[in-house]
Amino acid sequence: MKLILPKNVFSAILKEQLPQGYLTEISYQESSLICKSLEYNTSAVALIPSLELVNHRNLFVSKKVALSFDGVLSNSYFYFIEGEKKFQKIYLRGDISLNEILLSKILFAEKFSSQIEITLDTNKTAEKGRDYIIVGDENFHSWNYQSAISLADEVSEMIDFPYVNFVFASQDKEALEKFNEQINPVDERIENDILNIVNRETVPEQAKKFIVENIGSIYFDMTDNEENAVNELIKLIFYHGIIDDMFDVKFC
Repeated sequence: MKLILPKNVFSAILKEQLPQGYLTEISYQESSLICKSLEYNTSAVALIPSLELVNHRNLFVSKKVALSFDGVLSNSYFYFIEGEKKFQKIYLRGDISLNEILLSKILFAEKFSSQIEITLDTNKTAEKGRDYIIVGDENFHSWNYQSAISLADEVSEMIDFPYVNFVFASQDKEALEKFNEQINPVDERIENDILNIVNRETVPEQAKKFIVENIGSIYFDMTDNEENAVNELIKLIFYHGIIDDMFDVKFC
């Protein structure tokens, strides 16, 4: 079975707990392109940004495993100009997905009463004097993430649930059910072995320490709590007029 993952340190940690048979079938894609790959690889299972479900409502979603956060540990961080009080334009860099675009607009509207303009920054390096949202491992290699604002923390506070950043999904219900059957709960196993797991990753030592210290704010098992969280995210974007109708996620 083909398995498609986004390339970041958190999916790499999760990969360590996947059945051995999957490891030779893994491919990596930019987060924004993963659902497109599922259109052609109809029996594949992929770890997709959760809000992609808005545009791919036919996908079945795993009730077994996901990638969720509720604290300072996050796949996305805000970096603001020091002392700034009014926000107008935010630049996006990294492995950007629909999640960061939609949730940033909602957060700024609710928290700062600001209607922000979001611009993709395709420059090789970031420019000083700009407000940024950085997505993915660029945070841990090039930015002071420990003094940044965690997108995950802000979203989880807004919905009163963990922020489910990624879910496993497939067009093929049987393939996803087989995937579910072969994976045991992973949170406890990862927490118990996190030092060894993180030491095999390529992020800097300071980032490894940060992840280990905050491992309690990331969740890999999909429980009722995370299912409710996905539904709350969909309600949130519905109430903000981003989608015209509610829909039921096809958990299996």
